[in-house]
Amino acid sequence: MKPTHIFMDNSNIFGGAQRTAREREDAAWPSVRIDYEHFFRLLVYGKQNRTTSMLAGSVPPGNDALWDAANKAGFDTTLLRRVESDTGRLIEQGVDEAIHLKIANILLDTDEPGTMVLATGDGAETEQASSFTQQVRRAAKRGWNVEIWSWQNQLAKRLRDTRLEFPNQVKVFKLDAWYDSIVFIKGGSYFVDGVAKTVITRSCKPFNLTDTKIAEASS
Repeated sequence: MKPTHIFMDNSNIFGGAQRTAREREDAAWPSVRIDYEHFFRLLVYGKQNRTTSMLAGSVPPGNDALWDAANKAGFDTTLLRRVESDTGRLIEQGVDEAIHLKIANILLDTDEPGTMVLATGDGAETEQASSFTQQVRRAAKRGWNVEIWSWQNQLAKRLRDTRLEFPNQVKVFKLDAWYDSIVFIKGGSYFVDGVAKTVITRSCKPFNLTDTKIAEASS
C-alpha cells in the first residue's frame, strides 16, 4: 500500500471556519471553535498507511484542545511564535514555509509516489517565493495523488485550479459538507468591533463519515 503524507495549515483552516460561521449563522468570530477530534477523524478517514502527519501553526494562547487532539491523532506539531510587524500587529512568520520545506523533502526523498493530503486553502506565494500551489504541481508532475481539503470561501483560485491541470491526480474536498460536525459555537458575551454581542452555545452534530459522503464533497 502506497504511503500517505498529511499536512495541515491550522491558521488557514481556523480562519476559514470563522468566515464560514459568520456567513452561515452570523456567528461572532471570537465564539467560533473547531472540534479538532472530529476534524482529524475526517482528515485521516480511509488513510491506512500514514507515513507523515504534520500540523503547523502559530502558538495560540490557551488552545490545549488542539494540541491534545493532534497528538492523539498522531500528528507532529510545528509551532512558531508570531512576530510584530512594522504596524505593530502580531503576524505569522515561517509557518507555511515549514510545511513547504517538509513537502519538498518528501518529494525528493521518496522513490515511489504516494498520496499527499493538504488541509489548506492558501495558494499565495510567501516572501521566499514558495507556495502550496507550487508543491501540488511538483507532486503531481512526479506522479503523486494530491488531496486538497479546504473551506470553500478560503480556497484560493490558483490552488483550486491545479485540479484542472492534473484532473487524474488532484482532488479538492470542501469541508463545508461537514460544517455542523466540525464547527461549534461557544456561548457567552463578546465584543466585536466595539459592540457587545451575546452568543448562544451550539454543539457539533454527529459525523456522517462514509465513502459516499466523501465523494459528494469532492470536485
